[in-house]
Amino acid sequence: MYLNKKINFENDLLKTEIARANELGKAIDASELTPFDKANIEFVNQFKDGVEVENFRNQIKRIFELAGLNYELEKSRWWEKYHQQQDKRD
Repeated sequence: MYLNKKINFENDLLKTEIARANELGKAIDASELTPFDKANIEFVNQFKDGVEVENFRNQIKRIFELAGLNYELEKSRWWEKYHQQQDKRD
């Protein structure tokens, strides 16, 4: 349980830092950025998307939990059914 709180804290901290970096980036003229800076912006944006997806999945897990369902079990069942349907199409 402690591990989940730590991960959530780290995600919240990352979101805060990413938001701060985005604000700083808006204040900088793009012509002042080096190619490395631009690559870092792209990396941060990809990482931000990953954090948002992780937060979304955690919220879905919580909803499953509140509904009395096991998220991992349901996910496994869903993927199994999905792959069976894909195999039938091939």
